[in-house]
Amino acid sequence: MASISNSPGRSKFGEDAEAYDVARPPYPAELFSWLRATCRLGAESDCLEIGAGTGHATLPVLTTPVRGVRAIEPDNALTARLLEKSGPNPRLVIVTERFEQADLAPNAFDFAFAAASFHWLPRMKSLQRVLSALKPGGYFAMWWDVFHDPAQPDAFDQASAHLFDGLEQDPEATANRPAFALDVASRLGEMRSAGFAVVQHRLFKRDVAFTSEGLTALYATFSRVRMAPEAKRERLLGEVRRIVRDSFGGEITRTITTSAFLGQRA
Repeated sequence: MASISNSPGRSKFGEDAEAYDVARPPYPAELFSWLRATCRLGAESDCLEIGAGTGHATLPVLTTPVRGVRAIEPDNALTARLLEKSGPNPRLVIVTERFEQADLAPNAFDFAFAAASFHWLPRMKSLQRVLSALKPGGYFAMWWDVFHDPAQPDAFDQASAHLFDGLEQDPEATANRPAFALDVASRLGEMRSAGFAVVQHRLFKRDVAFTSEGLTALYATFSRVRMAPEAKRERLLGEVRRIVRDSFGGEITRTITTSAFLGQRA
């Protein structure tokens, strides 16, 4: 996929930071257990986060506990929401800046992570930048929630596919390839090319129940929906609400897959 680092979608999430925070489901606890064990996170671990958003990954990592997290997030509204949730915490340092411009000391971090953010960056340059910031033996993890797998659409995908006709291409889409977060060969290949060793991939699945309002709120956070003209966006969200109400009895359980990639600096 070509870099989308200059896409306007990158700046859409902070337009309603509270709605984004509430609508997105938490990442699975099993993901963080795997990271803690595999990356040997503990009280001496210095961590770097790329694209902290409202803290869906920041706060679980802080509960490990680690020594500290330096969280980079360019959007002021999202960082304000993160601060509201975290409260004063000397172990959390938030840098409100684009990752590409952030000042990173080399060999400084034991663990770096990017939750649902790395596709917004020029990936090869950013992977090399992360590698340089890690201590020898340090780890980098990146992951995404997959809400729609074109190769295996669920009942709601099938019922709602027509709603996305004419919308801007999904920012995670890759022509003639699997869904971005499920394109394991490409993601691991990029990590290897950047210099990471012992790269690996894991999937974590959980069932999440959504009311019609809850699923509509989630879809309202997707960048391609937020970038749609207002009238089209409102029609689409109204149809999401109607489909859940009329075709699924007002509540639907969907399987959300978290696709995680991990590499180590040799």
